[in-house]
Amino acid sequence: MPAALSCESIHKAFGQPVLRGVSIEVARGECVALLGPSGCGKSTLLNVVAGLLGADAGVLGFEGQVLDDPAAGVRVPIRNRRFSIVFQDFSLWPHLSVAENVAFGLRMAGVSSGERERQVRESLRRVRMEGFLERMPAALSGGQQQRVAIARAIAVEPRLLLLDEPLSALDATLREELREELAGLVRDLSMTTILVTHDQSEALSIADRVAVMHAGRIEQVDAPQTLYHAPESAFTASFVGSASLLAVEAVEMGVRMPCGATIGRAALDGEPRAGIAVLRRECLVADPSPPGPSETTIAGRVRRHLFMGDRHEVRVETGGGSELRAIASAALAIDTPVWIRVRPGSVRILPPQRGDAG
Repeated sequence: MPAALSCESIHKAFGQPVLRGVSIEVARGECVALLGPSGCGKSTLLNVVAGLLGADAGVLGFEGQVLDDPAAGVRVPIRNRRFSIVFQDFSLWPHLSVAENVAFGLRMAGVSSGERERQVRESLRRVRMEGFLERMPAALSGGQQQRVAIARAIAVEPRLLLLDEPLSALDATLREELREELAGLVRDLSMTTILVTHDQSEALSIADRVAVMHAGRIEQVDAPQTLYHAPESAFTASFVGSASLLAVEAVEMGVRMPCGATIGRAALDGEPRAGIAVLRRECLVADPSPPGPSETTIAGRVRRHLFMGDRHEVRVETGGGSELRAIASAALAIDTPVWIRVRPGSVRILPPQRGDAG
């Protein structure tokens, strides 16, 4: 697919650098999530794209038009970009009804009253709020207000939809419900979209591709499954999903951990090599029963047990200062001796030079 949005070496500083040469492209109709911890630069990048902030250096373009190029003295005003943005705090006009809020951008664009009413109703239907046309924002729940904010954003048929932590102000149950709805909406509309979030569940379930950001740079951009199963850096491996990262050395039978245990070849997703082993929690099962002769296991003792509702999680001390996160089939008492069984083909080895988990 051709690129709609193009960011080339975008820099931005507020005394200290916040964006350090960020380059990324978003294809027409694609949804890309910017995922990372607080302070990594993801919201700053979104604001530069929106036009709320100007880049200090680099070139920002959309569909062949240069929107921001400080070196050339170009900066297209936000009102001329035809982008829509949804913030985490809803930002509805409190004195306007639901219908009037959604119609606001259409009215400013000079859309006729008949067409305006049609687009308002259609946008509200898409977010399941068509029965709330005359309701005032104060009479709506948080989830309903955010649905209206989304309807307002899509009603103007923007060239680019920007979602800045749109679900973070909601409680956990409502956030999960709206996450599924938002994923369906983005797919149905095929609207070019950038989603900013620190929640990996949102990023992985909604986006076509996910860009992991760290310290003002993009660590990796990939499809969600590739990002999860084939991380290219220790930071990506530790931030996306839950994993234990251990320095290992290559031996004839596989790789040797700091505790002296060997992870056999069958458990690796490639050839044995020295580096950083990524051991995903869900690929490790802690069991107090002794292993069979051909199983790849790591011996240790339970140091912590966490009941997570749908699963039991344990922290297992394996010696040599190493601790692994694993799944257990039942509650295990502290100090219980266990063997961790490793799922075949699940352990990825990253190069040593990329072993800084940040």
